[in-house]
Amino acid sequence: MAEQKGMILVQLGAGRMPDGAVERLARAGDGREVLLTEDRELIERNRGRVEIYIGEIDYALLTRMPAVSWVQLWYAGVDGMRAYPELMERPFRFTNSRIHGPQITEHVFAMILSWNRRLARIFEAKKRREWIRFPIDALDALTGASLLILGYGAIGEHVAGVARAFGMRVTGLRRNPAKGAEGVRVEPAERLRKLLPQADYVLNILPYTPATTCLVGAAEFSLMKKSALYISVGRGGTTDEAALIAALRSRSIAGALLDVTEREPLPPDSPLWDLDNLILSPHCAGFRPGYDRMALEVALDNLGRYVRGEPLNYLVDKRAGY
Repeated sequence: MAEQKGMILVQLGAGRMPDGAVERLARAGDGREVLLTEDRELIERNRGRVEIYIGEIDYALLTRMPAVSWVQLWYAGVDGMRAYPELMERPFRFTNSRIHGPQITEHVFAMILSWNRRLARIFEAKKRREWIRFPIDALDALTGASLLILGYGAIGEHVAGVARAFGMRVTGLRRNPAKGAEGVRVEPAERLRKLLPQADYVLNILPYTPATTCLVGAAEFSLMKKSALYISVGRGGTTDEAALIAALRSRSIAGALLDVTEREPLPPDSPLWDLDNLILSPHCAGFRPGYDRMALEVALDNLGRYVRGEPLNYLVDKRAGY
């Protein structure tokens, strides 16, 4: 008797899945049944049959899926698993979708250039029909400036390539240093405090793990140049927000550009809203047209690998958190 195949559960918002996706997943899954739903009652009835779980992962639900063998996250960050440490002991493989480098890079430089070229002031002046006359040295340029990247991985490599095109000097920090792209110096993460005083721009792309929680705090901000700009597009919990607010209020650093915050959505009473040396975006740096189509292609490729018994792409170390 042939071994009975498990189910592929796809949990994704209504209307998000591209046309024909269920049929493609069924073919790539060697005939496995595909259940595309957000209906909790339907999922509960079938959770014991789920072999492959794809999409917007509900970690509480995942703890109650005894037969799951592989989980494919639709996004990149896996910090939601931290609330369920028992999942780290489970043998299932866990992969994510690493399709964020280009758009996050664009978002980073959109914020930096907006800050440097004083675009907010220019836009406001246009509303008033005012022709601003800036002093000739009032607008900043990137050429020759130094960029320090915390969490130098796939996204960091994209950022570094564009930074180099702007003529910046780039240093990347990572837990396991390896040779970086041409013109990029890669250092061990332990050298953070030694390198902070040299950086004009400090970019935080760190994952949120026990080791990175509030990693950038009062001591780190005190080491930065008064002219430094702090940019965070990874996870808000890697920054000590109270320390950042204090640094911005005291002008011990020039400013901050945030796409992520400690609490999201940011509460209306957060002091961050009132700071004039802060640009804030609502955790949208990874957004782009066709995102769901691209994430589906990652899932389909890995599904084919899974069926053929080949190594999966973008494996996540559940204990490390990335």
